[in-house]
Amino acid sequence: MILILTALLGLTLLGALLRQPGEEKPTDPIEEQSGETETATIPASFKGQIKDEFSVPAEVMDVIVKYMDAYYRALFTLETEDISSMFDNERMARISDRAIALVVESHKAYDFDFTMKKAHYDLKVTSYENSGDEYTVELLEDDSMNFAFLEGIESKTYDVENRFVIVKRDGSYKIRDLEKVQGYYMTFYDAGDTIEKIDETFDYFSRELKDMRTYNSEVLKPRAAGKPYLSEKSFKKTYNREKAVAYADRYHHERNPLWYNFTDEGGNCQNYASQCLLEGGIEMDLYGEEQWKCYVEDPDYEPEINEEETAYGRTRSWVNVGYFYNYAKWNEDRGLVADVKANLYYAEPGDIILVGNEGPAHTVIVSRVVNGHILVDSNSIDMKDYPIEAYTYTGVMLIKILGSN
Repeated sequence: MILILTALLGLTLLGALLRQPGEEKPTDPIEEQSGETETATIPASFKGQIKDEFSVPAEVMDVIVKYMDAYYRALFTLETEDISSMFDNERMARISDRAIALVVESHKAYDFDFTMKKAHYDLKVTSYENSGDEYTVELLEDDSMNFAFLEGIESKTYDVENRFVIVKRDGSYKIRDLEKVQGYYMTFYDAGDTIEKIDETFDYFSRELKDMRTYNSEVLKPRAAGKPYLSEKSFKKTYNREKAVAYADRYHHERNPLWYNFTDEGGNCQNYASQCLLEGGIEMDLYGEEQWKCYVEDPDYEPEINEEETAYGRTRSWVNVGYFYNYAKWNEDRGLVADVKANLYYAEPGDIILVGNEGPAHTVIVSRVVNGHILVDSNSIDMKDYPIEAYTYTGVMLIKILGSN
C-alpha cells in the first residue's frame, strides 16, 4: 500500500490544539457568490491530456478515464452517483464510494458555493504491467479546479499518485484495486477489510469534520472578525511576506536546484516551507537547544543532521513537520518568532499552516486570502492556490509568523 506523504500522526492532540485560540499581501477584491448562482455546464468528460509511453490497452484506459470522470463529476456538482458496477469487489467499491462521499459531504456543508465552474485532469502513465487478464497501471494526475466561490482563481494540484489494478472477466474490464494518494482515500485503506469498518470510519470522520467546521464558524471566525492580531511576543526584524509568497509561487511545483530535494524521502513540504521563510527574511538559527538550519554543500547529497552550534548540516526542524512545530513553539532569543495555535482566521500570506488527521502531518504556506478564504501552496503534494476548506483533514493549525531576532 502506498504510504501517504501526509501520514496520520495524533488526532486528539491536534483537535485539542484547534480548540485553544491563539490570540497580506493585498489581493484584488473578488465578488463572492451568494444566493442564486448560474449553473455551470457539466462537461461530458474532464479528461485533458493523457501521456502514455507504455501503450496501455484502450479497454483498460477507458475504465480509468470512466472512473476519473465520475470522481471529478462528483466534486464538480457535489452530487454522488453509484459507480459500484465499475469494481470487481465490494470492499474496493465501498472504499471509493465513502472516500468520494466524504469530500462531497464536507464541501456541501459550507455556507458558500463549493461547486466548480471549470475542472480538468491530465494523466501521465509511469508504469504498466500485464499478467494474463490482470493489468496494473500507475499514473500521475495533475488537476485544475475553478471553485465557484473563488471565481477567477485556478486551484492546481500536481503529481497525485494513482495505481489501478484492472481485471478482465467475462469480456468486461473492472477495477480490482485502486490506490490514490489523497488523504481521504488513504484514510479508508487503513480502516480495515470489512464494510462495517469502512462505514464506521466514514461516520467518525464525518462527525469530526462537522465539529471542526462548527468550531471554526461559531468560535474562531467571530473572535477574529474586525479585530487586529495581537501577540505578546516581540521581535527585531520584520518578515517580508511578499518575498516569501513569491518564492512559494515560484517553487510550488518545481524544486530549487540549490537545495536538496526530500520529495522521495518522506516529502518536501517542510523543506519547501522553510525555504519560503528564509526567503522572507527569517535567518537560520544555529544557537541554543532549539535550532533551525540547513547548510547545503552539494544539493545532490542530503545534508547530515547536526545539532551543534555550527554552520554545518541541518536540523530536523528544517524538514520535519513535528520538529518545526516544536521549534516555532519553544524557540527564544535568536531566530524565528512565531505564535503556534493561532486563530486560523488571522492567517495572512506567508503564514504557515499544519494539517493532519491525528496530529500535524503536512505543512503548507498561505499564498492568498480572498474574502476570508485561505488559499495555500505546498510541495509533496504540489499545490497552488488550493483552498484550505477543500482539505478533508480534521486538524488545521495556524502558525503565525511574526518576525525574527
